[in-house]
Amino acid sequence: MRRSQGERPGPHPAALRAALLRWFRKHRRDLPFRRTRDPWAVWLSETVLQQTTVAAGAPRFERLLARFPTVEALASADERELLAAWSGLGYYARARNLHRAARLVAERGGLVPRTVDELRALPGVGPYTAAAVASLAFGVPIPLVDGNVSRVLSRLGAIPGDGRSGRSGAAVAEAAADFLDRRRPAEHNEALMELGALVCLPRAPRCPDCPLRAGCRALALGRPAELPAPRARKPAVRLRLAAGVARRDDRLVLVADGHLVRGHLVVPMLELPSEADAARLLRTAWPGLAGRRARRLAPLGRVRHSVLERLYAVDVFDVEEAGPTDESVPVRLVLPRDLESEPRGGLLGKVLALSASSGVPAPPARARPAPSRPRRTGG
Repeated sequence: MRRSQGERPGPHPAALRAALLRWFRKHRRDLPFRRTRDPWAVWLSETVLQQTTVAAGAPRFERLLARFPTVEALASADERELLAAWSGLGYYARARNLHRAARLVAERGGLVPRTVDELRALPGVGPYTAAAVASLAFGVPIPLVDGNVSRVLSRLGAIPGDGRSGRSGAAVAEAAADFLDRRRPAEHNEALMELGALVCLPRAPRCPDCPLRAGCRALALGRPAELPAPRARKPAVRLRLAAGVARRDDRLVLVADGHLVRGHLVVPMLELPSEADAARLLRTAWPGLAGRRARRLAPLGRVRHSVLERLYAVDVFDVEEAGPTDESVPVRLVLPRDLESEPRGGLLGKVLALSASSGVPAPPARARPAPSRPRRTGG
């Protein structure tokens, strides 16, 4: 790492790189995406791990790879199938972009591009993902700078700022390029990420265990926990929803999500003013949401959910329906056991869990005239 004039020199970068690799070979975690250099598997894992912890992402990566073992397998699937498999991971634009990109690659012969520029040309592939696939799958000597690496290098060079933006981000990128082991770029990049995940922690860095401590300027200055500076967060946006759980012949009444994630299924929901009467507004809106009149609403409680900076407070009601069905209102009637095959998010799970724990029984089936045309079961 570069030092100011007159500052006492530390270990040579080559010695630090060697120490890092020795540490990594001894302490590395056995993670499923590290057991392969297959380009498609690397690409899939990097997409899954965007905005997702390793603990949550690793098992989901394995399930997704088993379901879509090749680019062609994903390209031939429809979006609904992918969203169902992706459910719960969040940030669903990742899945849609991956699907579009896989179809482009399949159309061109099925070989994942090898260069950063070619990878960057694919939908949803940004600078980091392109560099990760090029480095980890193809051995291209290019540094990877994620949050863990940025933290390690910010401390190693005592780089001021948040390490991710402006001059601070540029300085970290330069440090990453200078420190890169060009003979072993994939292993070097994985080692830096692992060091940030296990030792160079955000709030309580384990400096005595760090293989780079002899060259760490932040440690020498007594400031490792102060760097990098925290990033400014977007202010939270608080929203209130009312949601209704209704059943028809033991099937859940679900609709296309119009509030959180396009392409998902949710129970019928309505956005509310902050002080509104949730039950009254949901009852009034129910025919337009679900195609039937709401005979009775029983409050079940409130669940909370977040998507990025949006914080949702959702008042949940058990709904007993009545009257004929308006077939022009699109709904899907889904058996609970079939939910796993449907695209859905975490909010639906929270709502249904609250309903199941509430003790409110499902409304009894009521005799009604036979419909004059088949009941709508698709959206």
